[in-house]
Amino acid sequence: MPKIISTKKMERQYRKRSVSGVRLFMCESVISTMAAHADIGFADEKEVMGLIIGTIYNDEEGEYSVADGTATTKLDSTNVSVRFDPDALEDLFLSIDENKSGDVVGWYHSHPGFGCYLSDTDVKTHSDIFGDGIGFSVVIDPSDETLMVFTVKDGVTQKVHMIVSEDS
Repeated sequence: MPKIISTKKMERQYRKRSVSGVRLFMCESVISTMAAHADIGFADEKEVMGLIIGTIYNDEEGEYSVADGTATTKLDSTNVSVRFDPDALEDLFLSIDENKSGDVVGWYHSHPGFGCYLSDTDVKTHSDIFGDGIGFSVVIDPSDETLMVFTVKDGVTQKVHMIVSEDS
């Protein structure tokens, strides 16, 4: 069980969102990067995964995220499972540090040929990382070029609407 260092909630920068009710804004380049990664895995008949990096803001509606980067490293994967290679975690942390934003706002992974949904393992993984917080899970099926965004609240998967924005 991880040790809780602090339960103090981090104060978020105030910035009014451009579209009311939307909790995730994602730069077009992030989607392209995730899709290209999923295509490479699909060609190798393997799942892929990575982290979504961005900034979490606050406004009158609560917290929302703007995703502007990804981070990944060497993976241990098959056609139905994926995880970060434990020996490459230092490279993952370096990849996170190289992004202009520093918040991990979500994670992505592929389901090549299986559709876009969160499996029971995905729900557990998401809940272990983000709890019922602001985190998002993007699932890509490169076999039919679909992408869906989810979050998990009280163990239940919820679809999330996302706005694709131009890179700044």
